[in-house]
Amino acid sequence: AHWPQKKTTSTMAGGDSIALVVGSAAIGLAPLIFFFTQIIYPKSQLLIVSITAAFFYLLSSVASGLCWYIFNDFIGISWKWFAIAPAVLCQFLVRVGFVKLYHQVEQAVQESIAVSEAEREENSSGDDNASTGTDPDVAATAKLKLELNDAASGLAAGVGFGGMHAIVFFGSLLASETATTGVLYQPSCPYVPSLAVSALNCCSFFFLDIMWMLFTFFGVRRRVIFPRGGGNLNDMNPRHRQFGSYFGNTRMGGNMSLITVLVSHFMAAGFTTFNQYNHGCTFSLPLLFSTVLSVLWLFRAGISKIYKPLPYSNQRLSLPASFSYASHASRVGENENGMDYVEQMRTSDS
Repeated sequence: AHWPQKKTTSTMAGGDSIALVVGSAAIGLAPLIFFFTQIIYPKSQLLIVSITAAFFYLLSSVASGLCWYIFNDFIGISWKWFAIAPAVLCQFLVRVGFVKLYHQVEQAVQESIAVSEAEREENSSGDDNASTGTDPDVAATAKLKLELNDAASGLAAGVGFGGMHAIVFFGSLLASETATTGVLYQPSCPYVPSLAVSALNCCSFFFLDIMWMLFTFFGVRRRVIFPRGGGNLNDMNPRHRQFGSYFGNTRMGGNMSLITVLVSHFMAAGFTTFNQYNHGCTFSLPLLFSTVLSVLWLFRAGISKIYKPLPYSNQRLSLPASFSYASHASRVGENENGMDYVEQMRTSDS
């Protein structure tokens, strides 16, 4: 979802060329390598989520390429926004589809855990290991529950989605640079090698892909929890919320999160079109970095303190759209009947 750059070729000494390739690779791919090796790879569940998200990115690339093929070759429209807009929309829809698929798998896993826990309680009644909590199955179940949450899975999916994006976008250019003795330059950055500019773009979009995936997890989850319509908007006023929960734990908050993804992606992709003009990188790179910082700030200010939903949040509640967990915090927990408040709402509905 970014516009290609006009390139020219120049020569550079062999040692300098190698240093440029290594340094650019470190800028563009080091975040991916760090997140993947330190967080994703050691956990098998997160590894599966990450690989699946990478496959979904490839699906979005195929879909956006098909749209551009139709616009450019069949209709004859070569305006750059007819390439950018379908790519942004395809990635947005693919992210939403991935998260919906994740929710279905998550529900199946939770049902399986509930069944296994019930069977273990029946089979281990009076067992010493069960009473002391040292049963290996208990530890495995606790580990699975810890890893299958929106924060961990959203991060893993973002690394997979953004990692494949980085490999497709930057890997091909990096490979071509290692096979040639020349160095690519572009009119938009006549004094900076194209490889270094692409590395900065790659790094920026990698972090944006992670944040966009986290926003998508939050938005789709709230649209699952809260039904459409009903209620008043008194709880929607951001002035009544603390920093970190401005978007709100509501369906409206979920919609705002998804809109943030779509708008910020259009902005980031649009800023790369400055690379079609002379010295355009003096505008595109600062604006792109500003977009990264803005999305990070929106995440921290809007949803960081309310990101993880309460238990049973993969099921829809019979509540008005303005319902907020924050406004009912004092009621969360067991009541006089020994029943969780959220569970009670579902029980009364059923």
